Amino acid sequence: MELEDFIKNYLGQNSLVDHSKLVCNLSLKMFHKLKKFFSELKDFDNKEDLKLLECGALLHDIGVLFEKKMDKSHHKIGRDLILKNKISGFNDTSNLIIANIVRYHRRALPSLEHKYYKMLNNDDRRKVDIFSSIVRLTDALDYNHFNMTDDFELKYDENERILTIILSINIMLNIGFKELLDKKKELLEKTLDIKVLFN
Repeated sequence: MELEDFIKNYLGQNSLVDHSKLVCNLSLKMFHKLKKFFSELKDFDNKEDLKLLECGALLHDIGVLFEKKMDKSHHKIGRDLILKNKISGFNDTSNLIIANIVRYHRRALPSLEHKYYKMLNNDDRRKVDIFSSIVRLTDALDYNHFNMTDDFELKYDENERILTIILSINIMLNIGFKELLDKKKELLEKTLDIKVLFN
């Protein structure tokens, strides 16, 4: 199935499409800003890998419309939709990586106890870890789908291994936002072995 058909068939609502496009833009920005501080990310700074991040971010919510009908969480429904229908232009491994990015944009962290994550080799698991940690965090930046922010800055203290994300909105004025960000940063902290703060 073509990527555009996934968006048209499974996102449907304009607000969900707008949110997904914003998360995609924020995810790509986050990756490029992070790679300035973490040289390992430069290994994934190529057209093929960035397309995996882009697709994972764009499709992270494709299971939302089916959540009530299927009595299953939308991140798992999204994973299954990708594995069943396959995104045109991607081989099986790339589809599996994208499906895992969608799967891990919320809730559980990647684990070798999970069947579809375990199917990947170490390098591809690392891509999932990095890309899903980015999508998880940027999804939280638009948690209410109000398009409150489209930019941020990063500061990194290499000695203390503290990454500060400077937002263009006041997180204290948005009830529950700080708590959500604190929850959503866990995978990025674990993946890059850092502490993440918000300002």
